[in-house]
Amino acid sequence: MLSALAFTAVVGAAQTPREAEVHGQYVFTIGDEDNITLREAKHRCIDLARAEAIKAEFGEMVSSDAVDNLSTTNGEASASFFWENTVSMAKGDWLGDTREPELQAAFADGKLVLTAEVWGRAREILQAETDLQIRILRENGDKREETTHFQSGDRFFVEFRSPVDGYVVVYLNELASDQTSCLLPYPNTGTGHFAVKGGHTYTFFEESLSPHSRKFYKMSTSMEVEDCQLVIVFSPNVFNKTNDVTGDKKHPNSLSTRDFQKWLLKSRRADSQMQLSKHWLKIRGKASLEN
Repeated sequence: MLSALAFTAVVGAAQTPREAEVHGQYVFTIGDEDNITLREAKHRCIDLARAEAIKAEFGEMVSSDAVDNLSTTNGEASASFFWENTVSMAKGDWLGDTREPELQAAFADGKLVLTAEVWGRAREILQAETDLQIRILRENGDKREETTHFQSGDRFFVEFRSPVDGYVVVYLNELASDQTSCLLPYPNTGTGHFAVKGGHTYTFFEESLSPHSRKFYKMSTSMEVEDCQLVIVFSPNVFNKTNDVTGDKKHPNSLSTRDFQKWLLKSRRADSQMQLSKHWLKIRGKASLEN
């Protein structure tokens, strides 16, 4: 019995995710044909530098050659595919910055070259994450279509499905204002998260979801093009959202993106099963999120 207990203890210790201070760089080149704004390119360059730092410490899931081969075509779809897969292949999670990222810009052969250098703390991934199914939708007449591109005034939905019970919060990082809006849970519900049942498909922000879902969201921006990042946080363990500031009749609760990142770092360090799903959104036309 003592031997069995000792063996169990050793196995349990071996399965504890390792954390480490990491450092990395990435060079991101923007050509004339690339359909990406400078602000989005800066954020992607930093994300890719973080992925490189994680891979240097913990390795990667699969060879990046597969992604490179599938990302040689021109156009935004392939660029997004490359970014999302390069980040997701890193065999670890970025917990947070320990020093502000540094970004340098230069021109070479008529192209803008961004170089990002990052310092932070990361945690090794030891097991597969929960297989979440997420679709970003907009209303188009009497139909809904999957997209990450919106016109001002478009209604916005998130379709979500988890194979296990858990808890979800949804945030929108508005890059132009450095503000982060809490979209789910809905304001004034008295709860810090949204509980989901495994095997059930939810469409967040539609009226039929719950008594609180009379709140619906429309995209709008005063800029020609605005880039935002949707962040969906899921865990099978109970957790609570940020301590944000109550919005008004047209805007959801919000807080500074810096405070959101502090909350995210604290929450992820406390829960190794918490996972993120990030999605770049592009809004054309008049970017605040109205409800």
